Amino acid sequence: MRRRRARLVPALLACVCGGAVLTAQAGRADLVKLAEFEQAVAANPENLRVAADYRQLAIASSQFDRAIDTLERLSKRKGRGPNILISHALACVDKVPVAGDIRRLYLGRDAMDSLTKSIELKPSVLAYYVRGVVNLYYNNFIFKRIPRGIGDLNRALTLVTPDTPALLLARVYVSLGDGYWRLEDPAKARDAWARGAEQFPDDPTLKRRRAPDERNVADQVFSALYAGTRVDTSLRGVVP
Repeated sequence: MRRRRARLVPALLACVCGGAVLTAQAGRADLVKLAEFEQAVAANPENLRVAADYRQLAIASSQFDRAIDTLERLSKRKGRGPNILISHALACVDKVPVAGDIRRLYLGRDAMDSLTKSIELKPSVLAYYVRGVVNLYYNNFIFKRIPRGIGDLNRALTLVTPDTPALLLARVYVSLGDGYWRLEDPAKARDAWARGAEQFPDDPTLKRRRAPDERNVADQVFSALYAGTRVDTSLRGVVP
């Protein structure tokens, strides 16, 4: 039995060390890809899709601060455009689920600062939508930001054109209703969701929000606006 155990120990060590090597190799591969993405984003900072793919890799490899710092640096370059500021804001949003309560407040502040600067350069549905949603996360009793979020979301609707992606517009209506629900105005919330459903009857989120059970709807809104829930910031279907 002792000889058998003696033979097993090296084998187990080899398995463990081999797994560690594979993990290290995967980590190095991610770092190489991140560096390649950073070159691509620096070459075309206004490309939201490239920056979004870069951020998704940063999320997968837990390189949140690296993405924030990289995009913030690019957003401060002379001649910057509105989209790199949106990308930096979304990088801040990406870190929120893994951050502590105090850090979340600063991440939200930094995101809204960048979005405000983006809007100053070029108002857009996307910038107003993201800034509006970020506002909805704040405790309304303390910060009184939910009305501002609703204002941003309504402003986003005024900028809609025939080229606005359907998924983005549907999300605006969902979040607008969520804002009213958090203000304890279910009538306006359901009106917003109904207006969205008129245009997008097959949207699954709008369908769920219109459930008759108010407790069920309240749970949906709470989950959607819980800071620990990771939201989809890949921009797939939201930008061309």
